Amino acid sequence: MKKIFLFVATLAMSIAASATDIWTGSKHVSWADGGLQIAAAQFANATPGQKIVLTYESVSDGVEFKVMNEHFDHLAGSREAAKINGNGTFEQFLTQTAVDSLKAHGLEIIGANFTATKVELNDGKTLKDGVSVWTGFFWADEWSTLELYRDGYCNVDFSKATAIRFYSEAAGTDYVLNFLENWDAGGKFADQSNMTDGAGYKELPLTDELRTRIANAGHWMIQFNKEQLNAFNVTDIVLVMSGTTGIDNTAAETKAVKFYRNGQLVIEKNGKSYNALGAEVK
Repeated sequence: MKKIFLFVATLAMSIAASATDIWTGSKHVSWADGGLQIAAAQFANATPGQKIVLTYESVSDGVEFKVMNEHFDHLAGSREAAKINGNGTFEQFLTQTAVDSLKAHGLEIIGANFTATKVELNDGKTLKDGVSVWTGFFWADEWSTLELYRDGYCNVDFSKATAIRFYSEAAGTDYVLNFLENWDAGGKFADQSNMTDGAGYKELPLTDELRTRIANAGHWMIQFNKEQLNAFNVTDIVLVMSGTTGIDNTAAETKAVKFYRNGQLVIEKNGKSYNALGAEVK
């Protein structure tokens, strides 16, 4: 009994240690009242793969995560049409680009109507190799569509992207995957018939034409239909890169050094310089 008690106590301490409250209170959020703003200093120790957990009440619409830069761009890797309602929590997992922009600018959480009561920065998961456009958990059932803002991929050097992988926890490979820009005729980039199956993912090879199309798209829409499978979680959308082109999720050969140049955050890594969104600067 004593051993069991010690194990439970140790587990509880471990869980507590992985959760950090970065804001608590009661803030009504709306387009008229404004959003909940959290300073960049609160993300000083943030790392890719961690998750922001928003606790909310009295929701009647959706939620958006933005960085407090000049244009209040959407947080890289955040979902368009992220619907929440009632009372509960929402998890926003962090890509490398998201972490860099949060450390540089801070975060605004905004929406049409809800009350925020707590924001945590918690341990999340280990990211896949490559450049993560999105990571999290999205429930794929019948014709479920994951919609992503372009901020997750607009600063990637697509000339070095060789493929895109759609990771999931599906029990099989016989499901529909439509990769689209919009619902218009000609709005589809590809579907599962253009992809190969790997260990837990479908992979779309990128041609020059595809690179140009997806890089310039206003947003990405990834639609799933489970067909005869059980519903499953989609977990990652990752660009496979050739060589070192940007700040990706893999272990660096040298530690990144961050400093400010002319008031702008600059990150030096492996002899190259990048801005807060991961784009190379000269």
